[in-house]
Amino acid sequence: MKKTLVAYFSATGTTRQAAQRLAKATGATLCEIQPQQPYTEADLDWNNEQSRSSVEMKDKLSRPAIKKLQVNIAEYDVIYVGFPI
Repeated sequence: MKKTLVAYFSATGTTRQAAQRLAKATGATLCEIQPQQPYTEADLDWNNEQSRSSVEMKDKLSRPAIKKLQVNIAEYDVIYVGFPI
């Protein structure tokens, strides 16, 4: 049996909900990908071109640093990755 992981990044909780449903349906381990610096509500204001999320979307060099994962991804055969789009 293949070992499966669902790793997700969710700023507002929408992707978290989808990842939880997928993990439950597949029997996978669930792992949250977290930014080192949590997002504030102002950071997530995509209507503001100067907000953190807007800047990160436009400039790949400004992507957030992430915390160390709580799992070793090398131990998994199948990995699903969920993220906001």
